[in-house]
Amino acid sequence: MKTMKNYKYMIGLLLCAWLFAACDNSNAFDEYAAYSTKAQTAWGQSIVEGSNGYVGHVKSDSAYTLADGVDVLEMAFLADDGLAIQMFLFKIELSDRITLRTTLADDKDAVGTGQTIMKQLEAMRKNGRKVLGGTNADFFNTTTFIPYGVCWRDGVCVKSSFSREDCNVFVISTDNEAFCLTTEEYAQFKADGKIREAVCGRSTLLLRNGVQLDQSSSTMPAATMEPRTAIGVSQDGKTVYLMVVDGRNFYYSNGADLYDLMNLMSACGAGDALNLDGGGSSTFIAKDAGSGELKLLNWPTDKGGVMRDVATGLAIVEQ
Repeated sequence: MKTMKNYKYMIGLLLCAWLFAACDNSNAFDEYAAYSTKAQTAWGQSIVEGSNGYVGHVKSDSAYTLADGVDVLEMAFLADDGLAIQMFLFKIELSDRITLRTTLADDKDAVGTGQTIMKQLEAMRKNGRKVLGGTNADFFNTTTFIPYGVCWRDGVCVKSSFSREDCNVFVISTDNEAFCLTTEEYAQFKADGKIREAVCGRSTLLLRNGVQLDQSSSTMPAATMEPRTAIGVSQDGKTVYLMVVDGRNFYYSNGADLYDLMNLMSACGAGDALNLDGGGSSTFIAKDAGSGELKLLNWPTDKGGVMRDVATGLAIVEQ
């Protein structure tokens, strides 16, 4: 009988402890109430406020400058559906000191060789260019490493034809201004002799004159979450936004679909924007402030973080 009383006494104590814990305001469920759209940086906050509600909770954000006119934002957040997202963003102010150049394997004017973006950027550095960072660019044939779209660098047309009908074109003009073009618009630029650098993306343009475009006729699954690389330009063509969103890693970053990219490019302030190659190709590299060496910042998905050999890229160059 005494044992039974002790048993009841112990059960009572456990019930009291449970009730106390349930009423305790320090329990883990309060983390939900702590979710906030308040960013640490003004730049991060502008992304939150301009994202059409896409950013649901800011986990962390940091911004820093690589050179006068070249800034980086690293931002981790939960999207409006609760999924973790990691975003990396360059803001590039084109000037007589800052520009973008097309990268190719071994810094040569030839397509058909695959090489990581890191090696492409390092080859450009060895040839005397002051490279501050860069990303991957065009979709490509994974066997031949021929890009699907046209390719220009330093005013030289390295590939003159489109291998697909659903390409669009990012151009740096001879006046060092940036444009996101349809193939028809590209043809006019070419006829006018205005192209200095060019790489391509695929599917419908994301933005045109600040308006998000209908993706229902896109040749890519618009609602599929993937690692993404995208590029946007301001209405005056003087500012470029070059973005990578990591994906395929549930607890770290789930990727973005084309609608998410439109919201993020709108938040950047881009007027026009297009989707570059993504998936395992997405690579974001920036100059390390301490060592001066180029550093991989994002998490490529191939083999758990190994950079993929790609056809083309874009380098941010200090002239």
